Amino acid sequence: MRTLRSTVILALFSMLLFSAAKLRAAQPPVSLVQLAELTPSVRATNDWFGFSTAASGTTVVVGAFDSNIEQYGAAYVYVKPAGGWTNMTQLAKLTSSDNGQGFGTSVAISGNTIVVGAANTSNFDTTAGPGAVYVFVKPVTGWTDMTETAKLTASDGQPGDALGNSVSISGGTIAAGAFFTTDSSGNSFAGSAYVFVRPSTGWSGDLTETAKLTVSDSQLLNYFGVSIGTSSNTIVAGAYGHNNFQGAAYVFVKPTTGWVSMTQTAELTASDGAASSDFGFSSAISGNTAVVGAVNARASLGEAYVFVEPTGGWINMTQTAELGAPHGAQFDSFGQSAAISGKFVVIGAPGATVGSNQLQGAAYVFVQPPGGWRNTANSVELTATDGAANDNLGVSVAVSAGALFAGAPKSTTPGSAYVFGP
Repeated sequence: MRTLRSTVILALFSMLLFSAAKLRAAQPPVSLVQLAELTPSVRATNDWFGFSTAASGTTVVVGAFDSNIEQYGAAYVYVKPAGGWTNMTQLAKLTSSDNGQGFGTSVAISGNTIVVGAANTSNFDTTAGPGAVYVFVKPVTGWTDMTETAKLTASDGQPGDALGNSVSISGGTIAAGAFFTTDSSGNSFAGSAYVFVRPSTGWSGDLTETAKLTVSDSQLLNYFGVSIGTSSNTIVAGAYGHNNFQGAAYVFVKPTTGWVSMTQTAELTASDGAASSDFGFSSAISGNTAVVGAVNARASLGEAYVFVEPTGGWINMTQTAELGAPHGAQFDSFGQSAAISGKFVVIGAPGATVGSNQLQGAAYVFVQPPGGWRNTANSVELTATDGAANDNLGVSVAVSAGALFAGAPKSTTPGSAYVFGP
């Protein structure tokens, strides 16, 4: 049985080195340095601060929750100071009014709205609640310690669904994955996703979904909704268990009449997909470009795949380009997290060894080459200046306003989130 996202996925495969004909290594496309370390004002070992990270403009939100230790988590808000990013503690702490179990499992932000998932699940515990999503709207006086503005749940939620394992937001649309749901054919852990549209009166109170998203080729152990991304009228969601864990990602485009319950517009797959690649473990989208991580592709080196929407719209397709770490090693978990903004793609590899530090973790930044995306290992490796073994930097990543962010939950010390930039 596969573990949850909070664990660096391992598989028993032999080493496979990069093929020079497949991925091109060159000089790093940009120069980036660590600008700041973000921490909560009250820290504790194993708080898993940094397990989830999201950014919009100059505001960052970081989740702190370890489903194996804590019952309730928190999310922390940071805003870039006028003088630039610096080591700092939070501007505000976000919590749920009803002690939502698993709060902080996932986070997302768009403008003045923050979304926090509370998947309420641990190690496939089907006795847990169905999960929930919490919405926080920035007060007119600025971010402050607060509980949610609205709570989102599924109208058909069942114990153990894990709603909120993944969340995303774009404008007034929130999408959330529930990757443990049972499908209409009775397949366990098939997964689904839910779309919530902001009411005309704003986010307030208890709300249920506008639409439910499912896939036409649902399967047992599909895990659809393990990852999710939203950009304008398009949603992409991963299903890393599909086809014997080869994996798939699905694109949903909003109908002209608005979101309705539907199956996918298009299915994305890897041209070199193989069993146990875990394609879809992470997914993100910005404009017409999606990126999907496969943590165990290429014999557990990990890979990320870029898909550019065709001129005629999204269709079933394989990747436009493949991205890999220039010096990747087996079990780096490259692709466990992914973020994209404009021409920048960030991929996390929390299992990476840095120097002699096993599982210190790293994140890799790719810049779209002139002429468009192509197969490449040309990237900038981001590591923490105070990095240590078992930090797992790259479990979560984000990119916004020219800055890159990576969470490092750590295991022997309290977690951190790091800011990188020019």
